[in-house]
Amino acid sequence: MLFCIACRFLNYCQKISTPLVTDSELGDPEFVRGVRATAFDEGVAPDAWLEHVSDLYRDYPGWIVGSKQTEAFLNMGVFERPHIREWFRDFCCTACPADARPRVRKEARERVRVLATILRATYPVRAQTWGLPVANDNRAPEDYS
Repeated sequence: MLFCIACRFLNYCQKISTPLVTDSELGDPEFVRGVRATAFDEGVAPDAWLEHVSDLYRDYPGWIVGSKQTEAFLNMGVFERPHIREWFRDFCCTACPADARPRVRKEARERVRVLATILRATYPVRAQTWGLPVANDNRAPEDYS
């Protein structure tokens, strides 16, 4: 990507930004389902996910915006823990069953926030549908709560 003169010195584009994933989004089962589906569609092996997500973050040409419209830096250290491959296997490499109501455990909240923010930055168009019901879903409106 070629940057304009103003952005060339910063090494990122000031006009491209992605909002940090919020607590309310992490609490929405359909949002979590969308994140997991996007991660699953990447087709990355569990032992390659750490490098993959780091590369996606490194190559993002914009900036991450926090709640007060200030730049937010993602703490990639949340992935540096024992048995992280198993977590990637269970969260990213396993399809979420249609009848399951996915949720994010308190211990994994920041990991999912960082992963979802990076995936949102990488695939902004697809991320717009996270948390939205499917158009041809035949459930009654009261079943969404």
